Amino acid sequence: MKITFINHEHEIIIKSYLEMIFTSVEEVTKDNSKFKDFLDISNVIIDYHNQYGEIYENANFNDFLMIIPVNFSTMVSGFLCGLENETNASTVRITRHVLSEYGLKVMSDLKKLNPVHD
Repeated sequence: MKITFINHEHEIIIKSYLEMIFTSVEEVTKDNSKFKDFLDISNVIIDYHNQYGEIYENANFNDFLMIIPVNFSTMVSGFLCGLENETNASTVRITRHVLSEYGLKVMSDLKKLNPVHD
């Protein structure tokens, strides 16, 4: 799904973040139907982000920037908790921790962006 970006820097930050999430979650998900469910939920978040972005002149700029990282970090954490079992617990917990820390970095990077288009 195509994502609305405010500028090139925003695009790089978000694309890198989502690539890391999709790659990591796919690696720990052994069931393709569960990963498909993950992608379906991802598309709902991206669609919400894009719709909010269409009216962002009247909306809060910072809220717009944080839609993807806040919603994805929450979704990823919940999804990985649901996948965790006795045989994959350490891998899932490490993945959840790494993605959580990366999400915080992304949010910090996004706070530095200014509301201008390239």
